[in-house]
Amino acid sequence: MKLRNNKNPVLTKCFKDYCWILSKVTKEAQRTEYNRRILKSNNVMRTSWKLISKEIGKDRKNHGFHSFNISGRSTRNPQIIANAFNEHFTSIPTMNSQNINASNCFTKTSVNNQNNLSLSLNHVFQNWFPSIKYHCTTTKEIENVIRSLKSSNPCGYDEVPSKLLKSCSYFISSPLNSNCNRTLFKGVFPDRLKYATIRPLFKKGNKDDINNYRLTSILTSFSKIFEKVLQTRLLNTWLIIIF
Repeated sequence: MKLRNNKNPVLTKCFKDYCWILSKVTKEAQRTEYNRRILKSNNVMRTSWKLISKEIGKDRKNHGFHSFNISGRSTRNPQIIANAFNEHFTSIPTMNSQNINASNCFTKTSVNNQNNLSLSLNHVFQNWFPSIKYHCTTTKEIENVIRSLKSSNPCGYDEVPSKLLKSCSYFISSPLNSNCNRTLFKGVFPDRLKYATIRPLFKKGNKDDINNYRLTSILTSFSKIFEKVLQTRLLNTWLIIIF
């Protein structure tokens, strides 16, 4: 403070030059540290956004741990908040089904429109839908599916990022191919691949109200491989129906 308020022009200039050098060195050190974190990260996109949020004053580490209004009371207890979100999200399908049943009071005009729509669909699809014929996957197909996964996607509960699968796709394509074929022909999807990490994502409005959050499910990378294999076969069957 004494040097900053000093009226000596020489000392004032030295002080300003030192502040400029210090600011430049600090920024360069910060840039180097951020580059180091990004390069060492398993998920470059997530790490980059964390650093951006920190710079703009939105530290994501504290996001979601603020107080929530649960049953008219404000709380920061993580267990109570998690149970409230779980109850809220599981009640949404029930509310939607009730709304659908309430809106099924059709008028005579709407019934006629539905009949006309059914006739037009029957005219387009004159034959029955064929059964889906699953053909075996190959290691080459599995490798192509793994290659098509986005490296920026967050990993699921198994903490295995898609970037890791891409780097070792040649070694894991054979066992994955065997498991995919077993799933296709037995018609049983592995239970462990049904698990997902559930995260509430804020939409808009009051952050204390859980109704202003929507559900996001983060699946494992292995589950996405199985789903892409099934999607390919379903699309091929649909193309056969159309053409």
